[in-house]
Amino acid sequence: MSNYQFEVSAFNNLIAFIIGTCIGSFVNVIIHRFPLNESVFHPRSHCRNCKSIIPWYRNIPLLSWLMLRGKCSKCNSEISVIYPLTEFLFGILLMLNNYCQSANLITISPILQKIMSGLLLSILFSLALIDYIYLWVPKSIVNVGIITGLTYQTLFMITTTNIGSLLLASEHIIAAFLGYITFLLISKIGSYIFKKPSMGMGDAKIAALLGAWLGIKGLGLSVWLSFFVSGIIVGVGLILKLIKPGQLIPFGSFLSISGIMVWVLGDKLVVSLILLKPLDFFN
Repeated sequence: MSNYQFEVSAFNNLIAFIIGTCIGSFVNVIIHRFPLNESVFHPRSHCRNCKSIIPWYRNIPLLSWLMLRGKCSKCNSEISVIYPLTEFLFGILLMLNNYCQSANLITISPILQKIMSGLLLSILFSLALIDYIYLWVPKSIVNVGIITGLTYQTLFMITTTNIGSLLLASEHIIAAFLGYITFLLISKIGSYIFKKPSMGMGDAKIAALLGAWLGIKGLGLSVWLSFFVSGIIVGVGLILKLIKPGQLIPFGSFLSISGIMVWVLGDKLVVSLILLKPLDFFN
């Protein structure tokens, strides 16, 4: 890689990180206001303790929290570390999106691909955090993801003349229905066997969302990863008595994070990681 290519790559990553932290700041608003049924646009950002409005120069992602040393400038109350951590993580995530290996988003425009990819990552990231914190999957957020994915695939089917692209778009629409129906059946069977709800409808909708964006193979990998990782974590948690028998598990978080992994890393790399086979991520 030449010095020029390195500088361009570093600049692109820096821009992606900065934009990511800004989106992460908005994700903070979503995860803290949605459960309270508050608007994400009004009122402006304010201290949860003293309700004072936060001026823009004290609302800069990452920097403001560091300069304020994690405390409100008015009432001196603690500002949770979750805020800068969310901004930082999404900044890293959007930076990694520059190397996205997913072949699931068919587009002739690299800019449109980045925008659509960023939208999907924002939705999945928000769902993962909300389900983890509140054990709840907001219908409005997951529905936006499903509708956007299906609309994009449908519009592409209408406009494309390429048979291969047409088949791939059709597969994504089928995968959305398969994901939803599969988890709906798992929920019904689990409720029948255990005589209580075993999986929420939110999980079925997240599966439909993943199917719409990732296709059948990507959906299958995401579901497999979700069950595999959650099984290990729950098993260890039970052994260490950190998790109680019958305790509710935020499976939607596992689904969302697995979907992010498959989207960013790509089907081939995820399979190679599962099989412990080397594959160059940046090729």
